[in-house]
Amino acid sequence: QQQNYGNGQSQIYRLALQPWVVYDAWMLYADIPFESYNNTSHSSQTIYTRSSTGRIIRRIQPQIINSTSTQRQQGISDTSLGVSYSLGKQNWQHNLALDYKLATGDASLGLGSDTNDTSLSFSSSYMLNKVQLQAQIGHVWLNTSATSSSKNYTFLSTRKKRKKDARITLSLNYTNQSEPYTNAPQQAYVQSRVDWHLVDKLKLFCSYGEYVQQHISLPENEFSIGTTFLF
Repeated sequence: QQQNYGNGQSQIYRLALQPWVVYDAWMLYADIPFESYNNTSHSSQTIYTRSSTGRIIRRIQPQIINSTSTQRQQGISDTSLGVSYSLGKQNWQHNLALDYKLATGDASLGLGSDTNDTSLSFSSSYMLNKVQLQAQIGHVWLNTSATSSSKNYTFLSTRKKRKKDARITLSLNYTNQSEPYTNAPQQAYVQSRVDWHLVDKLKLFCSYGEYVQQHISLPENEFSIGTTFLF
């Protein structure tokens, strides 16, 4: 994934093991990710040519010096465990999920949030011919220090998926959430995605997304490409 900011870029490489067990309508699952970050920042500084006495020499134009710095971090990031229960008819499915995220990633390296989170969510999907409509709502409780500015938050998402053919699926996603920390910018996010099923157990995907609000702490846009393999 590449995130583009106004003054730099962040490239994220993620390899995750996601085991699961299904029994009747119940599912137990986990996410154990290894992540690598390459963060590049750009800065510019205007240098004025001065005489030995400090007087600005007006006839010489200012020089703009551009610089680039890169930081790299990698390691195990935050892992999660979950359980879900599904019910519904053939075309209309509902799901109730309980997840717990452990602070196994080093937050000082940007590999984790330094909080243990518990989330409860409800999702529903309806299939009509080749179009699937999905919606989800949930709440996250953070186990963090009293001095932290992080907050418990509510989240929601909607998705429209359409099977173009037997192998290609197109989707449009919208997500939003309440303020995750004090004075946080608006979190509304829109993403388009393409999934390509090469064979039964191998899938490629790519996506492009943007935040609705432009803010220095949010990427201007994100581009992701990846693959999933079932075994």
